[in-house]
Amino acid sequence: MNQASEQLPETMRVAVLAPFLIASVVLAAAYGSSFLLPDYLLAIKLSGISAGSIMSAGMVATIVCASTAGWFAQRYGVVQTASLAAFMMAAAMLCLAAVPLATPLAYLGGMLLGASWSVYFILAPLQLIHYLRPAARIKYLTLLSGSQMAGLGLAAPIGHLVAQSTGSFSLVYVGLAICCAIATACLDLTRRRMRDDPHMAMKSVVLTPASALTIMRAKTGIPIVMIALAACVFTGLSTYQSAYASSRGLRPETFFVTFTAVAVLLRFSIAAFVNKIPVARLALGLILLTLVSLALYVANSGNYGLYIGSTAAFALGYGLSYATLNAMAVNLAERMELPVAITSQVFTIGYFVGLLGFPYFAEMLVSHHGVDAMLYAMGLLMVLNIALLGVMYPRAWMRPVAPN
Repeated sequence: MNQASEQLPETMRVAVLAPFLIASVVLAAAYGSSFLLPDYLLAIKLSGISAGSIMSAGMVATIVCASTAGWFAQRYGVVQTASLAAFMMAAAMLCLAAVPLATPLAYLGGMLLGASWSVYFILAPLQLIHYLRPAARIKYLTLLSGSQMAGLGLAAPIGHLVAQSTGSFSLVYVGLAICCAIATACLDLTRRRMRDDPHMAMKSVVLTPASALTIMRAKTGIPIVMIALAACVFTGLSTYQSAYASSRGLRPETFFVTFTAVAVLLRFSIAAFVNKIPVARLALGLILLTLVSLALYVANSGNYGLYIGSTAAFALGYGLSYATLNAMAVNLAERMELPVAITSQVFTIGYFVGLLGFPYFAEMLVSHHGVDAMLYAMGLLMVLNIALLGVMYPRAWMRPVAPN
């Protein structure tokens, strides 16, 4: 039953939302298992291949599948395609579990891992966007991203615990394969329970170069550029956190534990309230908080309290940015009568571009000028985001603004 977006519900039934979020946690955890690869390969004495080369194969599959996911969704349906991605993730886990028996399966597992995660990551928001009115989208996109962050954050510590208890990393991947099969069933349950729910028509889902260019040329291109810049900051801090911590005499584990705990807790605890804040002011507050966290990282000379505080500020500032900017982009597209599904896909690809592209430039900054140079560069990116937000909403934070 297709309806105009303003006539759609503001809430999603628990019977529908729960299996959808369970699947999101599981698939994110499976993707997060890539953090275990270096220790896994070392444990089975495979020095001839590296985790980096395996994930590089996955990155190629990520970009290709992210660009074609819309074609499959248009042909078979969003949830059906997401279910296929979950099944592919189960296959990826089995391939990685079997690496001790056949080394080349590591590369096949890496490709399936990248392909399945990119398809699910790019399509999952569409299922929420098309069943909720615009004002409710930030809340549920925040819950979705919180579920994914929980899975990503828990994968490595739980995986290491299981491997230490059983003496086998392969069993970790077998267990994840079983969980991914359960996630496939959860997504099918979601599809069946949402079959007759009111939703907005998905007029165009297939992503083409021409449609992507249309989205980027319009005002919708601004939040897409903003998320790409925000992703640069996240990937820079994550990839070179060891270098930063070493320069200050700190332990990088503090960053990852604090970031995951704060990001997950905040996303679930304040998701119900974020949609009540005007989107321009919310986005500005998050950018400023991210900028403050970068300044604190620069100022820290080795204080653990300041390290935890700056990481908590970053987890709040960056952690809510994805859902906020995603909702901003798709709601703007809807008002401009541009295809919402295409906008969401281009938004996610913009995120991948920042996430995968920035480490190359960050490496040059860190190796030639030190880790502080990278922090200053990322601060400039956040200043640029403030300028871009000002282009979208001139003087919005000085006078009443339109609802989200």
